[in-house]
Amino acid sequence: MAMKKCIMCGRMFDPDQIVEDNKNPFLDDDEDMPKKVPSFCQLCEAKIRHEADDIKKPSKPM
Repeated sequence: MAMKKCIMCGRMFDPDQIVEDNKNPFLDDDEDMPKKVPSFCQLCEAKIRHEADDIKKPSKPM
């Protein structure tokens, strides 16, 4: 697949490379399942995950 533009920052990235990097080597690939093409570059995806982790409520003490 050709280069794709990140919908958040506009940086160009290769979605095939991201799929290969995130692939779990211990799981068998199911070719029947459609592949989800990422819309964010790795930097924006990491930023979103980090912000989501910060928003989680702290656990209440027992």
